[in-house]
Amino acid sequence: MSVGVTGIDRPVATIRLYLYVENNNRHLRGKKRAIDAIVRYVLPVYGEARHLQRNEYQIKIPYRDDAELDKIVGELLYEIWWEADRGNCFSESEASLEGTDRAW
Repeated sequence: MSVGVTGIDRPVATIRLYLYVENNNRHLRGKKRAIDAIVRYVLPVYGEARHLQRNEYQIKIPYRDDAELDKIVGELLYEIWWEADRGNCFSESEASLEGTDRAW
């Protein structure tokens, strides 16, 4: 259990993130820079992130209920897309809740 800002114990979701970022076209570069920015600035905001292999990450996210978890993961995927777009790339990243069949 993780202690939230208000001191109330919250469940912690273990999310497996498949980070897929590609250049918009072959003449543009920015993929490495976009991935580095996502790993450095976006993932740590959402919880404890761990690199598993190649493009897989595990993130532990504290949440109150399923609706909040859906909102948090939706915001995470949006920020990944936004950061990729800033680097002239696109993202088709996916996230799934470990131990269940839930996916975003």
